[in-house]
Amino acid sequence: MSRFFVNRPIFEGALAFHRKVGEAFHFPLHRHETIMEILFLAEGEADYWIDGKYYLARAGDIVLFHPNIWHEERSRLEETFFFYYVGFHSLQIDGVAPNCLYADGEEPVFSVHSNYDRIKRLFQEICEEAGNGWSEDLTTAGLLLELLILELHRTRCYSPVKTARFSTHTAITKAKHYIEERYHEPLTIQQIADHVYLSPSHLSHLFRALYGESPIQFAIRQRINAARRYLATTDFSVERIAELVGYESVTAFQNLFKKATGQSPGKYRKFN
Repeated sequence: MSRFFVNRPIFEGALAFHRKVGEAFHFPLHRHETIMEILFLAEGEADYWIDGKYYLARAGDIVLFHPNIWHEERSRLEETFFFYYVGFHSLQIDGVAPNCLYADGEEPVFSVHSNYDRIKRLFQEICEEAGNGWSEDLTTAGLLLELLILELHRTRCYSPVKTARFSTHTAITKAKHYIEERYHEPLTIQQIADHVYLSPSHLSHLFRALYGESPIQFAIRQRINAARRYLATTDFSVERIAELVGYESVTAFQNLFKKATGQSPGKYRKFN
């Protein structure tokens, strides 16, 4: 059985890069003699010119740069732009040329949207470890880099197989569990659907058939139930509770809470 890493990557550095609306991001045409780079777009879009070919990358996309490949990068002024970067050298993957992350004929830009959370978490952990600056942390960052490369390879090559593994009931149960853990985040039906490898419409239909409500309605109910718990067991302000359960607008939270319970948050706290 062949091993995946013929030569393991030597970690160089990592960072998280953010630009607000109206702030330009542009790296003119350049190349690196030895460094290999992986970029993960977490938010926004950007234009890339890689080895003379144009690519549009969106949130959830990976962009790969090999050594000695000319490339240029430019974000859009009209939207927020956020990406993670990791650089390294001396990698060789079994079956791929030295210092290459993909074989001839494969594209340097591809989507990992179906595995967005896992990929993002690995980049975050690498950046956190690298930012500490200690030698043992850099070793940890290198190990996390290896895991990231393996995860990217698996996502790129085998996600269709993973899709087939889920039965319908398992996928909907998995979606329910995902919402229960992340109800306080700004969930979208697309994000939930991607997590279980279903289309948004198919997920909504199956979820409603099994649980009697849409995934988003279920998420709202989790928010209201959590708010009830906070109101009954803490002295947190209504504003703080609204934030904890995922609402930026206190007014929106109060309106939804009253619609769901028949009482305002203040009145609910008084009588419970």
